[in-house]
Amino acid sequence: MTTTRTRSTLALILAGLCLSHVSHVHAGDVDLSKPPPVAAERRTPVALEGAGSDRILEFTTWKSALVVSDLVGTIDSGLFCSDTGKFFYSKQLDDWFAAQLARNFTEQAVRLGLAQPEAAKSVFDDKGSKGADFRIGATLLQFDYRICGRGDVKGNAYAKIKWEVFSTRRQKVVYTAPIEASYASARDMPGKDFDKALMQSIVANLLGDPKLIEVIRSGGASEDEPTKAFSPLKIAPGPAVVGGVATAASKLLEAVVTVESGVGTGTAFYVSREGYLLTNQHVVADAKFVRVKLAGGRSLVGEVLRVDKQRDVALLRTDPVSMDVLAIRRREARVGEDAYALGSPFGEVLSGTLTRGVLSSRRVFEGVAYLQSDVSINPGNSGGPLIDADGQVLGIARLGTNAQGINIFIPIDDALDKLGLTVQPNVQSAQLK
Repeated sequence: MTTTRTRSTLALILAGLCLSHVSHVHAGDVDLSKPPPVAAERRTPVALEGAGSDRILEFTTWKSALVVSDLVGTIDSGLFCSDTGKFFYSKQLDDWFAAQLARNFTEQAVRLGLAQPEAAKSVFDDKGSKGADFRIGATLLQFDYRICGRGDVKGNAYAKIKWEVFSTRRQKVVYTAPIEASYASARDMPGKDFDKALMQSIVANLLGDPKLIEVIRSGGASEDEPTKAFSPLKIAPGPAVVGGVATAASKLLEAVVTVESGVGTGTAFYVSREGYLLTNQHVVADAKFVRVKLAGGRSLVGEVLRVDKQRDVALLRTDPVSMDVLAIRRREARVGEDAYALGSPFGEVLSGTLTRGVLSSRRVFEGVAYLQSDVSINPGNSGGPLIDADGQVLGIARLGTNAQGINIFIPIDDALDKLGLTVQPNVQSAQLK
């Protein structure tokens, strides 16, 4: 049905919750005896050109410190706005706030030149993390919304939001700040436009914060602490799988395991019969011990011995194992050669998966070296090995992107160096050409 007046989307949500009195007081209630908060300074969003303009930001998380039935303002009506209706926070309002904030964040970020992750192509995709350099979260701390009118409206609105930015590369929160925003109109305007102006003000004050812009431009590195160097550790590899992928795929897969840390699953692989495994730091998170599930179904306890969060690598150890292990490639990887990824995409149910591609390129992002390959990987492959046709490890799976055929791996030499490891030459692997 078409109408001649546009009611405020927010007012429509809350109209059914208007009451003439409050029977109890909540900690989050707006004090209507006081005037609305002083208007917050409006910042101008900063356009990113050059450094930082290729960063991908994704709004992923919304929370509210307010609870249902907290008083959040008034919707007045009548000739002189003399009829006051009080209204309260609700699940509908919470959903509306999250959706509108996400939409306005995306719109303004795109206008500033910031990249956005592609829409996930599968119901199995990890929509909250794939492809994004930073994940953005918001927590509503205060909300004060006082308007007059139920079609065209005028009035004041104020919000205070705690913003947090999580770096997927560093696996930590690299920015947090409570930011105020407000919008006021003394003249009647369509309610939908009033609400949109408020949301634009909220996002603009975030994207205009110099501290956030510095975090984006630096890739979150401005708060980096020097990585503590580990004492050298020599690992005896033991017998390595012989025969290459064409003839020994099943033996190679025996050296690859599924890791369960309590916060998710990933992949790891044995490089020594002494029980040493390599994986990503983000697979083990902050755990001291993890569950390691072997290809045959047996479970072992894995101790997390060393981690490097910045390079996203970790060293684990279980009891000694009897299967042959993966050999470390000693020669430089060549662009164009065949490459294979082994791992547990989407967890244990698909463990023992092998996919084939080519080594597409060598890349350097923010001064850090990576291998690029079109070999297929998915959530759960993280920490798994990228091997050559001889079954020797080239790198460790780091990131599967939404861009088809572009996946990122940590060079094995870098991983060993960051963890302070020396893997002794294996006679069998040394004989491979």
